[in-house]
Amino acid sequence: MKGKIKYFFVLVMTVFVFSLVLPMMGTSKPLLADSASDVNAFVTRFYQQCLGRQPDAVGLAGWVNALLNRSLTGSAVASGFINSQEFVSKNLSNDAYLLVMYKAFFDRVPDPQGYSDWMGQLNSGSSRQFVLAGFVNSTEFANLCTKFGIERGSMDGGSSGSQGSGSTTASGSSVSGTGGMIPIFAFHSVMPGSGYEYEITTDKLNELCSLLKQRGYQTISFQDLFAAVNGGKALPSKPVILTTDDGYQSVYQYAFPIVQSYGYKMTLFLCTDYIGSSEADRRTNSFDSGYPVRAMLVKPEITAMVSAGFEIQSHGTDHGRLGSMSYDQVLAELKNSKDIIQSISGSVCNVEAWPFNSFSATSVSALPAASYGAGAAYNGGALNTAAINWGAIPRIPVQASTSMSSLSGYMP
Repeated sequence: MKGKIKYFFVLVMTVFVFSLVLPMMGTSKPLLADSASDVNAFVTRFYQQCLGRQPDAVGLAGWVNALLNRSLTGSAVASGFINSQEFVSKNLSNDAYLLVMYKAFFDRVPDPQGYSDWMGQLNSGSSRQFVLAGFVNSTEFANLCTKFGIERGSMDGGSSGSQGSGSTTASGSSVSGTGGMIPIFAFHSVMPGSGYEYEITTDKLNELCSLLKQRGYQTISFQDLFAAVNGGKALPSKPVILTTDDGYQSVYQYAFPIVQSYGYKMTLFLCTDYIGSSEADRRTNSFDSGYPVRAMLVKPEITAMVSAGFEIQSHGTDHGRLGSMSYDQVLAELKNSKDIIQSISGSVCNVEAWPFNSFSATSVSALPAASYGAGAAYNGGALNTAAINWGAIPRIPVQASTSMSSLSGYMP
């Protein structure tokens, strides 16, 4: 009996000591929240402060799940909202931008001295990415994350005159011939005669390439663009990127020889579920509901274009709307597509062209987790190298009804 009393006493003392020590060790609140309600509140703040709206159910669930399963930190979530197409398209002034940053990251209005310092940085040429990194890496944001049980994380915004991974500049090249702008043209199927709006004629592609050649443009790849930003690789004075989406056989049959005849190359964004191994299992465009049936590429055709220096990148697996998917669904799509494309091309796959131009803050946030460097939109005009939004690189659609005069406006 005495032994049982002794062990009970020891147990009570142990519990008592831990109740005193644990708070001193700062473990009264976990570094990552166990409470979905805390994480929910954290993410909802960014919807309200940055996007000016209540969260959509799918997007909210994606962010919350990513924080709870520790695949994202507070800094990654915050960056995802600030670099999202929805926020960037607001085109806020520096003043309005800073007001949002203070409220979203610090939950307060700006103090006069801090506001003056940041405004001075922006007005003197510092990037918003540099400012974003300053807010993310601050003690005040760390305290806010702790309040919600979120791990803050960190980010590198580069020097005050350079840009980081969210909104960046191609500082390694002047791109002098175009005033810092790079046109990125996007088309789909190419046939001798167009059968629908998203299919252009061989004549139109010839005319586009001819005009680019006349005006001194040289094609580059997305890897060239990354190298210019990250390593200072010099780009041509007049760079252009030619892209085609989905992966139609007509690209190999007609676009490939046309583009090559001008000494040009292009980037193919492929849906991996529609890539056949050979002629025996060639697929068709079943995702193009209501449009004419068109054959898709097979591996030997893709490898032939890769051998000619063409770049192969991702358009998802089955042409699904990634902007409507959860974080986990998007991440799986990106990873699966990447694995297949890299196995075929033998080169890195790190750009996703959003199918149907459908993307969200949730889908953009999955890009770095899947080791992608960028997402590409299907609108937005020419790329401004002074402020690149890597989640939605703008492209210029080339369709059956697109006039050459409108396209020539992007070729100074």
